[in-house]
Amino acid sequence: MSTTMRIKKQSVHYRIFLLGLVAVFGTACVQQKTEIESPSAESEPAPYSGPIIDMHIHAFEEGNAFSNMLGKEMDLALTGKVYRAPATMDELRVETFAKFEQHNIVKAMVSQGELWKDSAAEKVIIGNNHFFTVDELRQRHAEGKLEVLGEVAPSYQGMLPTDARLIEYFDLAEELKIPIGYHMFPGGPPGGAYFMYPKIRAHQAKPLQLEEILFSRPGMRIYIMHAGWPYLDDMKALMYAHPQVYVELGVINWVLPTKEFHNFLKGLVDAGFGKRIMFGTDQMIWPETIDDAIEAVNSADFLTLEQKEDIFYNNAARFMGLSDEEINRHKGN
Repeated sequence: MSTTMRIKKQSVHYRIFLLGLVAVFGTACVQQKTEIESPSAESEPAPYSGPIIDMHIHAFEEGNAFSNMLGKEMDLALTGKVYRAPATMDELRVETFAKFEQHNIVKAMVSQGELWKDSAAEKVIIGNNHFFTVDELRQRHAEGKLEVLGEVAPSYQGMLPTDARLIEYFDLAEELKIPIGYHMFPGGPPGGAYFMYPKIRAHQAKPLQLEEILFSRPGMRIYIMHAGWPYLDDMKALMYAHPQVYVELGVINWVLPTKEFHNFLKGLVDAGFGKRIMFGTDQMIWPETIDDAIEAVNSADFLTLEQKEDIFYNNAARFMGLSDEEINRHKGN
C-alpha cells in the first residue's frame, strides 16, 4: 500500500471516530438536559401520610378573649394568607376534630384539654398552664386532668423564665414527672406589643435564658414551643448542652413565609437535632392552619421520609412515653 493510500485510510478512520465521539457526547448532553428540565418523581420530596402527634393545640371556653375573633377573618402580615374562624367555640371543636380525622392526627396536646376530652378521650392530652396555682395543678394531676404543664407563656405578662414566680412551676413539672411546654416567641402577632400584649418584648424569647433552670432540674422534661424562633444559634447551643430539651414547630410553620420556616428547620436538622423536633400547630381558632402546618413540613425537600416521620410522630411518641402497644396501634402494626 502506498504512503498516500495509507494517509487517506487513516483520515477516513479518524473522521469516523470523531463522528462517533460527537454522537455519544451529544446524546449524553441531551439526556442530561432532559433530566435537568424534567426531574424524575424520585427527586420530589416524599409526603408523609402516617400518624401525627400535634404537641400544641388550644381549646377555649365561650367568652374567652378569642371569642371576639370568632366568625372573622385574620390576615397574616408576613405571608398574605387569610384564615376565617368558625362562628362558635363548639364549631371550632367540631372542625378541629374533622382536621384530626383528615390528617390522621392520633393525639394532640390541648391547652385546656378538659374542655374537649369527652369528645375524643383517646386523642386529647390535657394541658394547663401557670394561670392555675401549683396546688390546683397538683390536684388536677391527681384527678387525671393534667398531663402536660403547658402552654406556659409568661412573656405575655412581661415575665422572664427566671422570674421567681415561675420557679415553683418548673419544680412541679419535675415533681409530677410531666412535661412542660414553654412558650418562646417574640410575639403574639407581629407588632403585638403595640395593640394586644403591651408587656411582651422580643428579647424574652431567647432560649439560653433557660440554662440555669435546666442545670438545676436535670430530670425535668421540657419542650420549647415555637422552637425558639428566630434565635437559631441560641436554640442549637441550648439543645447541644442539654440533651433533654426538645422543640416543637407550632405557629412558625404557618405564620412565617415557607422559605424562612424551612431555613430555620434545616438549621436544627443539619445541627443533628432531628430526633428532638416535634410537630405542633398552635391551632387556636383557625382550623385551616393545621393544613398549612403539615404542608410546610411535608414540602421541606431537605427532609427524608424517615426524618418527617420522626418529626410528625416518633419524637413525640418517645418524649411522651407512649407504650409500644399504643404506637403499634397508631401505625397499624
